[in-house]
Amino acid sequence: MSGPQTVDARLSIAVPLRLLASTPETPRPWPVLLALHGYAMTAEEMHGFLPRLAPPGFLAISIEGPQSTLVPGKESGIDSPRGFHWGVSPRAEENRAVHRAAVEAAIGWAAANGGDPARVSLLGFSQPTSFNYRLALAPPHGHPFRVLIGLCGGVPGEWSEAEPPATRESRAASALHISTREDPFYKPAKTETFERLLAARFGDVTHRVLEGGHRIPSAALPIIQEQLAVRGL
Repeated sequence: MSGPQTVDARLSIAVPLRLLASTPETPRPWPVLLALHGYAMTAEEMHGFLPRLAPPGFLAISIEGPQSTLVPGKESGIDSPRGFHWGVSPRAEENRAVHRAAVEAAIGWAAANGGDPARVSLLGFSQPTSFNYRLALAPPHGHPFRVLIGLCGGVPGEWSEAEPPATRESRAASALHISTREDPFYKPAKTETFERLLAARFGDVTHRVLEGGHRIPSAALPIIQEQLAVRGL
C-alpha cells in the first residue's frame, strides 16, 4: 500500500455577506461610503464610527469580514467574544477574491437601495487597506472609486513604483492614507514609502501621520470628512 497522499480538493461554497447600513434623508441617489473593519472587529464596531466619518448625505455601509476569530486578549471563557477578519484562506489570491466578491456584492446592494454606483468611496482600517488598494486598480463595479481611505494599514507588499502600473480607474481615484506614529504594526520606517507608492497609481494622494497607536485617531475624523465632502460627492 502506498503512503498517504495530500489532495488539494476545493469546495465551492457561498460566503455569507453581512452589512449594516445607515441611509440619509436626502433625495436619492446617494454617494456611498463602504467601510471595512480590521482584524477581530465587527461590522457594528466599524459602523459606530461612520456618523463621524461620512459627511451628511452619504449612504454609509459597514461590511463584516467572512471569517470569525477570537478577540486577542479575550480568548478565555465559554462566552469569549468573536471578531471577524478577511483572511479566509492561506492562499493570498483566494482572500483577494473573497474580498472582491464582498465589495462587489455590497455595491450591488447599495445600488439597489438608493446608492449611486458611480460615487462609491472605500475605507479600510488595518487589515483590508491593502486589499482595497489592489481592488481600486480594477474596480468590480466598472466605475472608479471616488476616494480610497486607508487607516493604520499598509500598501500591497509586492508593489514597486513601476509595477503594477496605474490604470485609468485608479488615476481617477483619490487616496487618503493615515498612519500613526506609535503604530506597532506600521512604524514610520515602514510607512515612509507609502505616499510615493500610492502616487504612482492614484490621481490625488495625501499621506498624513498623526499621533496615536493602532486605532482610528480622533484627529483623523475631520480630515476624512473633508476629503469625502470634496472628492466623494
